Amino acid sequence: MSFYSKFSEKDLIESYNNQIDYQGKPSEELLQEISQRGSIDDFINKIENQKLVLNERNRIIREIHQHYFNKFSKQECLLLLSSDIIPHKEMETLVDVKYKDIHYRTENLKIDSNTIISSFAGAIVASIVSTIVILFLLIAINSLIVFNFFLLVPMYIINCFVI
Repeated sequence: MSFYSKFSEKDLIESYNNQIDYQGKPSEELLQEISQRGSIDDFINKIENQKLVLNERNRIIREIHQHYFNKFSKQECLLLLSSDIIPHKEMETLVDVKYKDIHYRTENLKIDSNTIISSFAGAIVASIVSTIVILFLLIAINSLIVFNFFLLVPMYIINCFVI
């Protein structure tokens, strides 16, 4: 019983690719397990097919990005996309997911007036809270020990949490 006998086909493919990438050739034990499950040529064809599908998906994703930033709708994007490898239903799903993802990321990166106002409000509140804490420590300790380094670090942390 070999080490690879409990591997799924996906695990075998990953092991084969890793050994090719890092060692330049697969181990004899891996090749024996592949040949026991079928022919090595079929196995290599499966790997090549997976690479082909992955490259096609990446090409479609790049086109989706381009169509999104050119302000095309999802329907227009679907009409412009074509693939002999990926089925139309999967392309519809890919367009929906990528349009949502791109929209979320671009909206998340936008800086609007609410973001600026909230940032200034957070800075003001943090300054007020840290001033109150420093004054409280100054009154409680009754000396200028507040200005020691070890007391400024908690003020920095409080400011970060408030902002």
